[in-house]
Amino acid sequence: MPKFNPPCALLFLALAAVLLPACASTPVAEGAALPGAPGPAPALDEARSAWLRGDFAGASAAYERAALEQPPAQAAEFWLAAAEAAVGARDPDRALGLAQHIPANALGGEKFGRLQLLRAESLMLKNQPFEAAKALPASTQGLPSLAARIEELRARALFGSNEAAAIPATAPATLPVAVQAPLGEVVPVAEPVNAGGTALLLPLSGSFAASAEAVRDGYLAAHFRNGASGRVRVYDVGSAANADATLSAYSQALRDGAAVVVGPLRKESVAAMAQQGAPAVPVLALNYMDESQMAPPRFLQFGLAPEDEARTAAEHAAGQGLRRAIVLTPGSDWGERTYTAFRQRFQALGGQVAEVSRYPVNQKDFSTTVRNLLRAQKDAGTRRTDVDMIFVVARNIDARLIGAMLRFYFAGNLPIYSTAAAYGGKPDNDTAGMRFCDMPWVLAPGSFPVERAEAAELPAQRREPRLFAFGYDAQAIAATLRPGASLSRMPGMTGLLSVGGNGAIRRGLQCAEIRPEGLVLLETPPAPVGAVQ
Repeated sequence: MPKFNPPCALLFLALAAVLLPACASTPVAEGAALPGAPGPAPALDEARSAWLRGDFAGASAAYERAALEQPPAQAAEFWLAAAEAAVGARDPDRALGLAQHIPANALGGEKFGRLQLLRAESLMLKNQPFEAAKALPASTQGLPSLAARIEELRARALFGSNEAAAIPATAPATLPVAVQAPLGEVVPVAEPVNAGGTALLLPLSGSFAASAEAVRDGYLAAHFRNGASGRVRVYDVGSAANADATLSAYSQALRDGAAVVVGPLRKESVAAMAQQGAPAVPVLALNYMDESQMAPPRFLQFGLAPEDEARTAAEHAAGQGLRRAIVLTPGSDWGERTYTAFRQRFQALGGQVAEVSRYPVNQKDFSTTVRNLLRAQKDAGTRRTDVDMIFVVARNIDARLIGAMLRFYFAGNLPIYSTAAAYGGKPDNDTAGMRFCDMPWVLAPGSFPVERAEAAELPAQRREPRLFAFGYDAQAIAATLRPGASLSRMPGMTGLLSVGGNGAIRRGLQCAEIRPEGLVLLETPPAPVGAVQ
């Protein structure tokens, strides 16, 4: 018989379906009891009795016998209960074997969530944390009674912690905690789940889910690595265009006692939160509002904006003594914002934009555009000589076409700056020579060695490294929003962080040049004197 844990059994009797972190390896009681499920009463009674005694192996065997006596269409829930009990008995191989008896699509909703959870718990028992993390539901949307366990296990699987640090938005506003009474009796006491902690507002369901997961995992990785105090409660705000869900989660986070709110991720939701006025607690929004909207007090904005790349490019160019630039940018909101950031910073440092040319977003032939901007005379082999650099705003596919045309029209010897979007992940001849500025996490493989080792196999970090680093730095910034802390200039994974105007976090980046053999880091001198616009 497996070792019996009396406190867990008492909590089971007192709390029914609620599983405390102290009993995290024991399946939820509601899954074992299967109230109202058809089947032979003796087998169910034996299973329930064994469960309450702490004999999870016996309970698993009894549920297995009940499953074998059921028609296939009705047996799935008994197999599920048998597998959950095997997890309680710390027998992961048996649990996974029993779960294989459950036909595909036999379970839906919360019951399918239980199946995913028991598989993840089994893999954790087999010391396969990354496989366990992948087995968990991507979102806790629609899984209210399982949400706390899912996020706790996700945190332990990804970051090797036994702390139940992450609690999803779908969990109830209070969770029971175990208090040891004088006579050794364990009694449930309700307390706010997030008192003094952090609320993380992210769109974990819908079209932004993958991006939000990377931010969440980076945030939690930093939470454990930095030894941060307090819980992190994760609120899924969905990806709807309107901000109603975000504002609702924001209000709930305040009622839950959050000391700091981090998020949301969508630009529209950030603007809607700022319109609520001065927040009751400090807020770190994970995007930037339009510059025309003023941020209320205690409302910081942090994002991976291409404007930061453009400003750093301007600083690097000015540091190289370059003073007159021509610019090629797409006729889009992204292109205009990036160009404006470059121009304003370049001018503040004494530079001048001699001419700007805007190209259509879907343009395929850049020969005429580039020839006119350079005032090139192909027959004479000449181009304009009144500029000493070019700033190109383009994604990789366009940057390659533009780079080829710049060389064709005799501008190959001019310094060409761009943004990180121009780099496609590996060098090519067309973009060779272009310079761009990006975060240290991407450009400097030797930086943050401990953090890289811990995050090397995380699916979200491998899929979205920039957003993982973004979440990591968001946690470091959020820690400065508590009493007694402050943010002046902080080296982070996403850059050298500092607070600019309107509560916007600015990132000083590293710069690199694309060469045929690979990226070469450029010396990045201190930012020249001049106000950041």
